[in-house]
Amino acid sequence: MKRKNVLVMVSPMSVPRVEGIARFAREHDWNLMIQDRLGYHPIAWNGDGIIATLRSDPVTFSSIARLMRRGVPTVDLTLSRPDVDVPRVTSDHKAIGRLAAEHFLERNFSNAVWFSTGWGRVHAMRFKGLADRLGRTPAKWVLSESLPRSRQNDWGAFTKWLRGAFAAAQKPVAALTYDEADGARLLNAALELDISVPEELAILTIGDNRTICENQSVPLSSIDQNLEHGGYAAAALLDRLMAGRRPPQKPILIPPLGIVVRRSTEVIAVAEPTVRRAMEFIARNLARPIGSPQIADVLGVKRSVLDTLFREHLCHSVGEEIRRQRFARAKLLLETTQAPVSDIAAETGFCSPSHLANTFRDATGTSPRDWRKRALSSSSAAV
Repeated sequence: MKRKNVLVMVSPMSVPRVEGIARFAREHDWNLMIQDRLGYHPIAWNGDGIIATLRSDPVTFSSIARLMRRGVPTVDLTLSRPDVDVPRVTSDHKAIGRLAAEHFLERNFSNAVWFSTGWGRVHAMRFKGLADRLGRTPAKWVLSESLPRSRQNDWGAFTKWLRGAFAAAQKPVAALTYDEADGARLLNAALELDISVPEELAILTIGDNRTICENQSVPLSSIDQNLEHGGYAAAALLDRLMAGRRPPQKPILIPPLGIVVRRSTEVIAVAEPTVRRAMEFIARNLARPIGSPQIADVLGVKRSVLDTLFREHLCHSVGEEIRRQRFARAKLLLETTQAPVSDIAAETGFCSPSHLANTFRDATGTSPRDWRKRALSSSSAAV
């Protein structure tokens, strides 16, 4: 049987999506031609099927449209061209927004906002999912709608605008950003303005590009869109179309895989300023032998006052909050790094690896090493 020749035109390039397509191609003995852009050169290609991101770029779209008019089966990975009647496999953007809302609600954030540099159909769908699950319409911090075009590339104008938006918001704030680039932009501006992340402003991004998320001064939590599975599902749909089967009447929506929690949302929101300052101090000093007396002294309040405030606003003691943060940080490091357990114990304030191991067994019924293995196994199975 003749091998199928398939064109993959994904722009901007998404490695997980392409890996999902390539996995299906290997299983079904396809030849792949992969490009991330066509530039101004019409493509010379004669094949059996196309998987593409149909966007507004006129040269790219005209080349793909020409092939579609010849009857070449095509699957679109986006929702950017609703005017084009084509089978689609794409992320469930409303589900992404709902998942973000769940993350914020779990952390007791009563005030959530949306941040992006632009606004379009996908932005609106993610925003609606966020609003629906929150039960209210969050504020929209949209740069393209807040600054004139001539000033949207002006960093000074951006930080000035952000200062005003943040000053007008009820603190603490949880922000969902359109993607990791918007998340990094918001984080860098916040830190320049001395806004504490995540204590005053928690940031959750979408896409989980680890190169971006993990290379920030405050690593960014991010929603994994399950793009590899989406690529695989798109290839499976194309395979059916090339076999002459009818296309689905509606887009196939791929739900998000979950949230990769990093430091930018690793907090429980609290508005009371003394408690918030205490939680910031705890987060920065987990490796030190700290307790309620030391924290009260640093903050300049009586220990009894601090203890009372914690009971009123968090419903647990200062000591319990220290243990909660230490355990949460240890779990995060086990799940996202290859650091030795002894180093993690030292970094999170456990007096020895055995102390960390005992705490883990009491809380989870397993050891830190087994927890790490299970987390890595779950991650591998999911993709």
